[in-house]
Amino acid sequence: MPRPAATEAEIKVVKDQIIEEAIGLIHEGGFQKFSMRNLGARLGIAAKTIYNYFTDKDELYLALLSRGFLQLESQMREAATEALQKEKAGETGQSSSAPLRELQAMAGAYVRFGLENPGYYNVLFNLDLPRFADYHGTKHESLAEKQNDDALRVAHLAEDCISRLNISGPVNAILQQYRLMRLWSTLHGIVSLYNSRVTMEVGDFRPMIPGLVDDAVKQVLNSDP
Repeated sequence: MPRPAATEAEIKVVKDQIIEEAIGLIHEGGFQKFSMRNLGARLGIAAKTIYNYFTDKDELYLALLSRGFLQLESQMREAATEALQKEKAGETGQSSSAPLRELQAMAGAYVRFGLENPGYYNVLFNLDLPRFADYHGTKHESLAEKQNDDALRVAHLAEDCISRLNISGPVNAILQQYRLMRLWSTLHGIVSLYNSRVTMEVGDFRPMIPGLVDDAVKQVLNSDP
C-alpha cells in the first residue's frame, strides 16, 4: 500500500529541521557557499529530498528569514502582553504608562531572542546576505516581498508602541522613525557586542543587560534628531 500523504504538521516539522540546519550553514559560511548538497550532507539525507519542500536555496533562504522575523515578532508581542497582565495584577510593584511597559517588555524580548539564538540573529541582522532589493526582477520577487513584509512587522510593532508613548511636543513621522532607530541601534549593539564576545576582556556584562535595555527605552522619551 502507498504511504499516506504527510500531514501539514508533519511537513512543518521537516521544514523546521531543514531550516535549523540551513541557519547553521549560512551562519558558518555565508550564502554563496551554502548549497542544497551541503545541507543534505548535514541532515544526512539526499539533496533531492530537500527539493520536495523547497524549490531551491533561495526559496529556502527566504522562508528561513520569514520564520525568524515572525518568531521574533511573536515573542515581542507575548512579552508585551505578559507585562501588561502583571502590571494589571499588581505584580510589578510599580506604575507606568501601558505603552512604556509594553516597549520595555518588547525591547527585553528582542535582546533575549538575539542572545538565545546568536546564529539566527546574525543571519537576520548582521551578515552580508541577499536582502529584499536583491530579488527585484527575479522569479522570487513576490516571495521576497512577503519576506520583507514579515521583517517590517517587527519594526512596525515597536514603532506603534513608541507612537503611543506620552511624550510632550509635536510628533511627526521623522521623529517617530528617529526614536525607533535610536532604540533599535542600541538594542542591536547590546546583542552584537555580547555575541561577539569581545567584551569578555573587560568582564561579563550580561548581568547589566536588563538595566541597559531599560535605559535604552527611557532614552526614547527624551530623544530628538
